Amino acid sequence: MYRMSEEQQQKVFTNFKKVIDKQNAGLINKDLYYHLNLNCNFVAHFNLQGFREAYSGENFREFVDYFNPASPSSQWLEAPEISADFIPLNQAMVDYASQNH
Repeated sequence: MYRMSEEQQQKVFTNFKKVIDKQNAGLINKDLYYHLNLNCNFVAHFNLQGFREAYSGENFREFVDYFNPASPSSQWLEAPEISADFIPLNQAMVDYASQNH
């Protein structure tokens, strides 16, 4: 698990909003990457650069689908490994992606 303070979680959410608003996976910072990989069961794609490349360009829609509760890709939201500490952050990301993409 990648532990984060409330302040760090807010920074992760701020970065997530920027990524969604700009539709640019290249803006994913290391804290958002670590949260998605270590706390949300996302595939690491070897490293941050690989993760960014995996969801760049026409593949950005695939990234957004992970935050659509109706998509099979959103199954990570139900994963028992996810700490209850991150439920509010994860729900905020789902809500933001749903409303802004």
